[in-house]
Amino acid sequence: MFNLLRTCVLQVSQKMDPNELVKLVDILNPNNKPGRITVIIRMGAENMRVKLSPLIKAVKQAGQIVTWVCDPMHGNTIKAPSGLKTRPFDSILVSVFFINFYSVYFSNIVFVE
Repeated sequence: MFNLLRTCVLQVSQKMDPNELVKLVDILNPNNKPGRITVIIRMGAENMRVKLSPLIKAVKQAGQIVTWVCDPMHGNTIKAPSGLKTRPFDSILVSVFFINFYSVYFSNIVFVE
């Protein structure tokens, strides 16, 4: 087995299966050292309503220590009539709300660009 000396970042979309996430975290951090794994949630507000809770619950039930990061800029993109990509502010707020709602389980970070 290999030993990671630095933080490993996993970018997670709505397609991530909770059991697969638990397996990945176990492979990348077999000793469950705090600060080793960062999971960036990149799935948009609508998907967060349904998909975020099972991911968090699976990791929590496995006793794994991860840092969760919300990236509300991805998954919330729409094309404006002018052709420019933009993000509705309401969708960004909903994404931030969900990551903070679950913060009773973990420390969270919100990434804004």
